[in-house]
Parts: sequence; structure tokens; C-alpha cells
Amino acid sequence: MAYYTPATNNDTQGIFEFFRFVNITADGLFFVVMLFVIWIIGFLAIKQYSTPKAWTFASFFCAILSILLAVLDLVAPKFMYIFLILLGIGLVWLKLEPS
Repeated sequence: MAYYTPATNNDTQGIFEFFRFVNITADGLFFVVMLFVIWIIGFLAIKQYSTPKAWTFASFFCAILSILLAVLDLVAPKFMYIFLILLGIGLVWLKLEPS
């Protein structure tokens, strides 16, 4: 069983400190999992159009969010690069799709 430090008043003083505490408690995976869930929801929401458009939309949206989270030091930069690579794959796939 993994033990963690209970939250103190300083850990939950503001919303940013609270999110940082939750992310540290989850070993840095809280926002990573949230980004992948947002990616899946965005992909399925736009799936009524073509698959490359849905892939590119979901990747673009999550790339923007991951850049913001990486600047705030809530996500490791490698996850930001993963979503940027997914965006690049989507843009190439969208370009290769016949009109």
C-alpha cells in the first residue's frame, strides 16, 4: 500500500497548490491521464466527420492543454512532446486524405 503525506493548509490554500498536491500524490500522472481522457472524448465527439479530422482536432486541443500544463510544471515535457507528435501525425494524415 502506498502511503502519502496528508494535505496541510499550505497544500490546499489555492487552486494551483491543490492541483500540484493532487498531481504529486498521484506520482505526476493525474494530468497525464486527464489529457488522454480529454483526447479520447474529443476524438469520439468529432468522429462523425472523417477519422483524420477527429485525430487532428483531439491532438491539437490536447497539445494546447499540455503546453499550458507543462509551462505550469504540472506535466512533464515528454508528454507535451507526445501530443505534439500526435498532432504532427494527424496533420500528415489529414494532408494525405483524398478530398
